[in-house]
Amino acid sequence: MKDRYYNRDLSWILFDRRVIDQAYDPNVPFLEKLKFLAIASNNLDEFFRVRVHNIHTLVDENKCDKRTGLSGKGVLDREYDFNKRNISEQYKAYDALMKEAAEKDIFHLVKYKDLSDSEKKTVKKFYTKKIVPRLDMQRFSKEYKFRKNLYFLMETPKYTYTCPIPEDLGRLLETGVEGRYILIEDVMRAMFKDLIRKYKISKIMVFRATYDQNKPYDFLDKDMSNEEYLEKMIHYVDTRDLREIMRIEFSDEDEEKGRKYFSKLMKLNKKSVYKIPGPVDLKFLNVFYKQFRDDNKELVYKPFDALNWNTSNNILEYLNHSPILVQYPYDSFNVFIDYLDTAVKDPKTTEICITIYRTEKNSRLLQLLEEAAAKGIKVTAVVELRARFDEVHNIEVAKTLKKAGVNVIFGDKVNKVHSKICMVLHADKTGYVQIGTGNYNAITAKGFTDISYFTSNQTYVDDAIKFFNYLKTGQKSHYNLLTASPNGINDMVIANIKKAAQAYLRDGQGEVFMKVNGLTDIEIIDTIYAAAKVGLPFRLIVRGPCSLKLGICGPKENIRVKSIVGQLLEHSRIFKFQFGHDHTEVWISSADMMTRNLERRVEIAVPIIEEKPKQQLIKIVKVFAKDTENSYVLDDEGEYAKHSQDHGTSAQQTWLSRLKWRKYIKTN
Repeated sequence: MKDRYYNRDLSWILFDRRVIDQAYDPNVPFLEKLKFLAIASNNLDEFFRVRVHNIHTLVDENKCDKRTGLSGKGVLDREYDFNKRNISEQYKAYDALMKEAAEKDIFHLVKYKDLSDSEKKTVKKFYTKKIVPRLDMQRFSKEYKFRKNLYFLMETPKYTYTCPIPEDLGRLLETGVEGRYILIEDVMRAMFKDLIRKYKISKIMVFRATYDQNKPYDFLDKDMSNEEYLEKMIHYVDTRDLREIMRIEFSDEDEEKGRKYFSKLMKLNKKSVYKIPGPVDLKFLNVFYKQFRDDNKELVYKPFDALNWNTSNNILEYLNHSPILVQYPYDSFNVFIDYLDTAVKDPKTTEICITIYRTEKNSRLLQLLEEAAAKGIKVTAVVELRARFDEVHNIEVAKTLKKAGVNVIFGDKVNKVHSKICMVLHADKTGYVQIGTGNYNAITAKGFTDISYFTSNQTYVDDAIKFFNYLKTGQKSHYNLLTASPNGINDMVIANIKKAAQAYLRDGQGEVFMKVNGLTDIEIIDTIYAAAKVGLPFRLIVRGPCSLKLGICGPKENIRVKSIVGQLLEHSRIFKFQFGHDHTEVWISSADMMTRNLERRVEIAVPIIEEKPKQQLIKIVKVFAKDTENSYVLDDEGEYAKHSQDHGTSAQQTWLSRLKWRKYIKTN
């Protein structure tokens, strides 16, 4: 059994490697390469904040990973090796890009020794006026929580001191010469001469500590009232603190000496300590991206105008006779806003229900819900307060909506409500429903690819009524089309894979296509293995972690796994099941094929049964399947390689190119 799966976390690190690889792609514009390096740093930060504690638990309890049979130490060792390889590639790209920036005179990131006399005068003045008042030397204590992003560590003959690098001043300082910048830590290091004399500092290093932030929700109870649940979530957020250190990064020291030093100082496993061959934390590269993108259009991806709804046509009247399927960001998120805005203005609207997982600040969606409540429309918002790192924002969303007269509820309070559905009802229980694969967030909808489906088909509307009734009351019902997790979606996927395998055995025709962000659920993977042994073809697009292995299902195995990484973040979840010659089902879902989504979240999936959007979605699947330019293909050794072809296909560029001749979403 242990040889049947890849470790989820190690596979996740391979995804970050694919992000870093964008900085090596000659087709990616210069500033976008910087952005990808910053994204990779941010991704890895989240990995250590929310995933690595699981590995440490295996080590501490002397347990093995159930999927791979690796010991906790074995997983930690590989995690370190994988990350070390990624860091090496990331900083090689960083060094090359900084050199290119200087050679092309885009900008110059310089060291203190390279400053002119006038520049040194400028940064010294800044240091004296802005930095010195914020200097905070503290004797080192392991109990101390390193809440700032970066610190100096200074060792003296008697004590070890730490000093935070001020965050509010920014990471990049202007030198006084246009286009020339210096890192704040380089200025501080150069200016620390007085401190060195005072404290007799013998060693100075920049470091960063990353803490476990995945504090469990140990108060959950499905029988809690909404008011009690909100109070406990507010208390959780207010009392949440940093937990154990998961990672130390450092610079300015020999690798082995530095790792040994911090391991002893922090009482950490050496495999939790990383030498960084450059500035610690490359997220500051986003500053360069934002600073220079407007005046250097050739250094960023070409902007595009997403397709909007033709507002001369009432979108609800259109839905009365035809469904709509759109794909963000090629189609604008404003299509959804038009849908909701029209519903709020429609005198026939008596009720609006929506699930909210992540929204942007100053969201037009929230404003429309408030307007609807003010008009006397019955509005129910299912707000998920446990959306990771958005808890504070969502608590404020819940308070604001409740104050505006919206009926705010929190689902079943045990399983996160990750579904994306918005229902508009009339007095006679007819109306409209929108179901999607992505959040109601206008900002991420500009960079994430997602599917959004709108219909007035009464079967979908009836299922939506039942679904929201479940969220309101906890009473489950039988759905005609929709399926939901916990458990319903994995049952649907497994049943359809088995059905496709039976059809393939019968007449040699059939295929399963999945596009998800993660494939780690063992039951789903085992079902794929069983079907692959009889030859059923699988075409799987898995953006991130994938625990499925290739080459273990025998001579008939026909599984292709690839990850698409490009200009836009692939986020849509799409399933196509082909049963024999002439029967195909296509589904969209909010769920990935991960155990947490299938067993511990409220997710939904729906088949697209109306012919026009069904054929549209099938065409979308075909374009994804043909992608070669942004695809990294999984091999039998567990590695991903990019196989670009002459005159190859990019799914993203295919749809972007179509925007040039489509002026708006066709409504006829």
